Formats: sequence, C-alpha cells, structure tokens
Amino acid sequence: MGQRRFFSFLLTFFVAASFLLGLAFHEVMAAVSPVLMAQGGLPEAIAKVRPTARGSMQPLETYSRVLAQLKENYYRDMPDDRHLTYAAIRGVLQTTDDIYTRFLDPEAFKNMDEENQGEFVGIGAQLAPTATSDGYIRIHWPLPDTPAQKAGVQPGDVILKVDGKTVQNKRVDDVVKMIRGPIDTNVRLTLRRKVSKENPEDPDKTQTVEVTIKRRPVSFPIVQEKVLDGNIGYVSLSQFNEICDDKLDGALRDFEKQGVKGLILDLRANPGGLLQSAQEIASRFVPEGKDVVLIEEKGQQRTSLKSIVNRKRSNLPLIVLVNRNSASASEIVSGAVKDWGVGTILGTTTFGKGLVQTVVPLSDRSAVVITTAKYLTPKGKDINRSLDTRGGIDPDVSVPVPEKDFYALNDVQLQKALELMQSRLGLQKSAAGQPAPQLPR
Repeated sequence: MGQRRFFSFLLTFFVAASFLLGLAFHEVMAAVSPVLMAQGGLPEAIAKVRPTARGSMQPLETYSRVLAQLKENYYRDMPDDRHLTYAAIRGVLQTTDDIYTRFLDPEAFKNMDEENQGEFVGIGAQLAPTATSDGYIRIHWPLPDTPAQKAGVQPGDVILKVDGKTVQNKRVDDVVKMIRGPIDTNVRLTLRRKVSKENPEDPDKTQTVEVTIKRRPVSFPIVQEKVLDGNIGYVSLSQFNEICDDKLDGALRDFEKQGVKGLILDLRANPGGLLQSAQEIASRFVPEGKDVVLIEEKGQQRTSLKSIVNRKRSNLPLIVLVNRNSASASEIVSGAVKDWGVGTILGTTTFGKGLVQTVVPLSDRSAVVITTAKYLTPKGKDINRSLDTRGGIDPDVSVPVPEKDFYALNDVQLQKALELMQSRLGLQKSAAGQPAPQLPR
C-alpha cells in the first residue's frame, strides 16, 4: 500500500511539473512570437512543440520531452539534473499552499535526523517557530554552555543576516541551514537587540549587533530537571525526539527517590517533533488504554493512538506550562492531559498546529515531508489554526505575558505554577517577590 502511494506521488509530481514547465515554455513562445514572425521562423517553431490531441498527454513522456527541449534550446547554461529535479519538486509541493509540506535536500534532511537524535553541529540557539511582524526569525533561547551562549547571544535577539545575507521572509528550516555548517568553521550573525534595560524610558529602542560564532558539536538538552521549593519537581522538555521519553523516565525516577510531591512539566516554546514520542510522553500521565490523540486521514477516516500499556506513570499532581510557541506534539500532550483531567494547563493559548507530517526519504538522501493527516484531542477538538479558527489549546489557568516581558528573567508563569502547586499541596508559598528558578526554555 505504501509503495503504491509513493508511486502515486511521483506520478502527481511529473504531471504537475510537466504542466508547469509546459506552460512556461508556451508563455516564452508567445513573448518572442513577433521576432520569430519577422524572421519567418514561427511556423517551424510551433511545429516542433505542437501538442498531441487534447487529453492524450502522457505525464512521463511529456515531462521528459519538455526537459529535453529546455536543455537543447535554452540559450544559457542549464543547472545540473539534480538542481532541476529539486526545483521541480519544490514547485509541485508549493502548489499545495501548505507550509508544512516541503522538500528537504540531503543537508536539510541530515540536520533533521541529527536533531531527532539529540546532537548536531551548530551554535546551540533555539529559534522561535514563528517570524516577527517584519519577517525575521527570533532566537528564543541560547542553550546553556554552547557557542551561542558564550558569544553573548541573548533571548529575544532577532536574526537579520547570516554571513551578510538577509534572512527576511525565510523559513525557520532555511535559517537553520544557513547557520549550521562544518565543525570549527565560523558563522557571522547580524542581530537586532532590544536595549530596554539600559533605556527604560524607551522600551522599543533597538541596536544592531554582530557576533561571530564557531560551530561546534552541540548536545541538545532535551530534558532539564530540578527540585523546586516545597519539594516540587520541575521538568523542561524542549523537543519531542527519539530520546526524550527515556530522559523523562529518568527524571521521574529521580523525583521518586527524592520524595517529590508535585510535578511541573514545562512545554513552553517546544515546537514538537515525533508523533510517536508525543504518544510515549503522554502515556506517562494519561490512564492506560485511553486515547492520546485522534488522527484524521484523507477521506476523514479516523484512527487513534492510545496510552501505552505497562508504562511507568506519574501519579503526582501535575501542572503543564504552555505558551504561544508550544506546537504540534506539545499540543498533543497538553490536549490529552486537559481532556482526561489528569493535570492543569497553565500559561497562554498554544500555537495551533494540528497537522501530521510523514517524512519520505528518497534515494539520494533527500526527503519530502508531506502533510498526511490532522490530529484532534481525545474529545475531538480540532486545534489547527486556520483562517476560520484561532486554534490551539487554551489554558485552564491563563497567565499572559506581555511581549516586552516574554524573554524577561523573572518568569511569572513558572512562579504562578509554583505557587498554585504549593497551594494545592497545602505548602507555604514562596517568599513574596522571589523569582522562580531560571532554566532555558
């Protein structure tokens, strides 16, 4: 069945590519027709490309013929076949108007695979999944003990250029590709930084900063754990990849040994990751055999992923922290926790990405990422953001953070979660004004 779908995809690609290339060729012919007419060459040119009877187009043959004509007649040097193929694939995928359906060249696919394994070569900065209002990508947090942190990169810095090239209106994946590179090579970032700390009377003032950073191997701190006031366990989960469930399991076992009484799970700015990992993480909290997520495939056929049996589950009182940059797998977990009432969601409404992508590796180590389904919470809530709906998971306890304070060191959301948990456990609240512990988000 999978093989038939794959060949169906290839067939669709060649049909669309041939149509697009054919249309472009005839538009060019129309543009130069006065010149050809003056030279007496128009009838001959038309005869060479005259189509067969309407409705009898053979996709592979047509694509090959157009490509051959282009190579034979185009007056400039042509890119190699690999670049032509990649461009055609990207063009076909763009016609879906789906930003998540995309092509990954071998380097981009390698980067994705490295992230899923928790280690990569780069600078160690976590990027926000959404662009600024003027089309740039923001650094959400430099990871601890990484080249980015050591170079002075700060939370909230906006990336304007990479090695002198603008990144305006580029996708996050493309910016990541520009920043990463071979080990021990340098990358130069031009950053826009707010200077409100030095100029409190002018909170919107910014300055441009340039930093040069040497690329090094980075181990992504998938899970960070700490015991907070009142013997409350705190776990920050920054991505859903192949190792995150084992890491969370280790943290829960550590908390058990320390007699932790409550648990705060921080999913803020977690952009998601693997669907299987979301199922595994949710299974730590959702009762055995209950739905974790509903999956609606083509034709509106629904299936479900259930909480995995024989898992070590946490029975601790639970608060899940989310914000507008919590997306995809983060929303699967927080939606399941909310629907089954096994914890409290605190923060702000999540991003609203309720779509499932399937990665199809290709023979040259590139890949296509195709949106193959959408997911809903166990009770059927469609959280995908669209023109018609805001989407996202709404918190049970809303703790908004103004834009100017989004990257502030005084973490009001974590402080509120800590106070709420202490109250539920009948513990004395933290001293007034005491900031919550700071951990990279």
